[in-house]
Amino acid sequence: MTAPFLSLAQIRNRLILTARWVLRDHQPTPDGHCPICRTADCPVAAAARDVLRAATEVHLWNTANQPAECDRDDTSSPG
Repeated sequence: MTAPFLSLAQIRNRLILTARWVLRDHQPTPDGHCPICRTADCPVAAAARDVLRAATEVHLWNTANQPAECDRDDTSSPG
């Protein structure tokens, strides 16, 4: 599928998969340095962790605040 036809859930899932892939490639060696960036605190791995954290927080926030079925169909007017 091409991007214009992806749902928001599919885009979120692709972001998560890409972030996990990046973290796998930028996993620090035993001396604490990234094998690709060769830095102690890899900015690419930090960005991938931020993407995973944001995707998880948004997903939890959306599912926690969904209205109940009866609220959505309630058409009664006040008073």
